[in-house]
Amino acid sequence: MTAPNSRFSFGLQRVLDLREQREQAVAMRLGAANEAANEARNAMDTLAAVRNASGADLARAHGQSQSVGQLHQNERVLASLDVHIKAASETVEATAAAVEKARSDLNMAMQQRRVISRLRERREEEWRVANTRSERTAMDALAIQRHGRQTPDQPMDGVK
Repeated sequence: MTAPNSRFSFGLQRVLDLREQREQAVAMRLGAANEAANEARNAMDTLAAVRNASGADLARAHGQSQSVGQLHQNERVLASLDVHIKAASETVEATAAAVEKARSDLNMAMQQRRVISRLRERREEEWRVANTRSERTAMDALAIQRHGRQTPDQPMDGVK
């Protein structure tokens, strides 16, 4: 019986390494998508706050005497803010979809890596068992060989 290698070697190690690298890249993409989504939400919230403040100013202006031109200009500003808020909302939805896609990709990458990783663990355990068995067989063969060389009147390794 031949002794197994003294070091464990996994044939699919390169595949495992590539899957780990892909998982890290997808995780970085998820982080960037999360950051973009947060920025889009913050921008939309800021626009909404400006819109609410402007709306309150317009309501107060209606209670005061202002010219029709000023009121019309305030309403145009609010309409413009509404358009920007709608665009920001669409951006938030798009970035949220990108986050979900990146999260899904990350889950898939993690699953693919775990499959290879578990296979590696099983193969390494099989290698350990085979290596231990081989070492025991070699030690048994050595003990039998040493025992066979002894003559009946010789004491065993210093034992009298």
